[in-house]
Amino acid sequence: MKRQLMILCLLCLVAICSSAQEKYAVKGIANKELNEKQLFLCLLDDGVKTNEVILDSATVKKGKFSFSGMVRMPRIAIIKDMDGKFYPLVLEKGSILLNIEKNERRGTPLNDTLNIAINQMKPTMDSLMRMDEEVRTELQGLKDGGLEKMKNDTAFNAKIMEYGRKAGLHVESLMKYVNDYKNSMVGTYLFLWGSSMFSLDNIEVLMKGASPVFSQSIIVKDIIEMKKLFQQRVEEEMKKNMSKEQLEDRNKKREMDAKIKIGERFPDAKVKDNAGNMKLLSDYVGKGKYVLIDFWASWCGPCRHEMPNVKAAYEKYASKGFEVISISTDRKLKPWRDAIEELGMIWTQLLDVDAAETYGVSYIPTTYLIDPDGTIIEKNLRGEKLEKVLSELFK
Repeated sequence: MKRQLMILCLLCLVAICSSAQEKYAVKGIANKELNEKQLFLCLLDDGVKTNEVILDSATVKKGKFSFSGMVRMPRIAIIKDMDGKFYPLVLEKGSILLNIEKNERRGTPLNDTLNIAINQMKPTMDSLMRMDEEVRTELQGLKDGGLEKMKNDTAFNAKIMEYGRKAGLHVESLMKYVNDYKNSMVGTYLFLWGSSMFSLDNIEVLMKGASPVFSQSIIVKDIIEMKKLFQQRVEEEMKKNMSKEQLEDRNKKREMDAKIKIGERFPDAKVKDNAGNMKLLSDYVGKGKYVLIDFWASWCGPCRHEMPNVKAAYEKYASKGFEVISISTDRKLKPWRDAIEELGMIWTQLLDVDAAETYGVSYIPTTYLIDPDGTIIEKNLRGEKLEKVLSELFK
């Protein structure tokens, strides 16, 4: 009797395990260069880490190939050639059609969606890759005295900062693509694809409201762990090369930044108005309007480039209860006043006294959006992101 019960339990276990798997079939079209060459079907995780696992191989015959099998569904996979080029897909129940020449996949719900998402995200990823290469070329082109050039060459610094500004906007776009699909396996692949561009802060934003399909994915969790370890190593190396003064300055800035938290009241600080009168931020903020505190300077290329967006937002929403407070870190009055006139900055203009220090501002432009009661509700809003947030507040 015991033996019969054991056999019955084993049969039930086999049935349960089998039911957790589904049959997939991949039919593919390859370009002529791949004829008679092998392709490999690989999972992108081994069930524990983001490790590539070869499931099967096939030889291309007359421009066609196929794979089939059983696997726990759905799983992110790639088809890879001998040169290392790869083509992503999602293994799920059904017949999946993959065209390597066009880098298209379709035939099942997740693969149809993945194809749309990749086509949306690809131009931004391609642009970022080109920009990364251009920056590397610029930096490699520096000859002797390159460090001094980076410190003192205004045009060079403006160019690098402009690259940084554009890269920031591109990363915001990547974030949007991942966010749009983060409740499915498609979002997991987009996250993997763009992960080299995401900071831990970016990832923290993406994790908010994410479904377990995304947040508990082995791939997502592994990438976050690797990024944390990498950041820790960078921190340790930086710390070794810092002087005591630099270390103290960094710690001070971090302490300041930790105080500037979304959901808490804005810290008060000293500023000067256009006439040179000493003022406080509390003279302008927390008075019943939404206020964008904008740290900038007349010499800052990215600040000047962003100003038309700030101006457009002010003109559109000022009548609805929106105000802008621009705080300049300029030390010379004439360039500051000339820039205000040239850029058409018709809102409140102030000079920094200790506001930048109080807010731990280490780069510009830096912005904070404050609600009518004086609570910080957003940081670093620029371009489309600024417009999106304001349109939601004033709809």
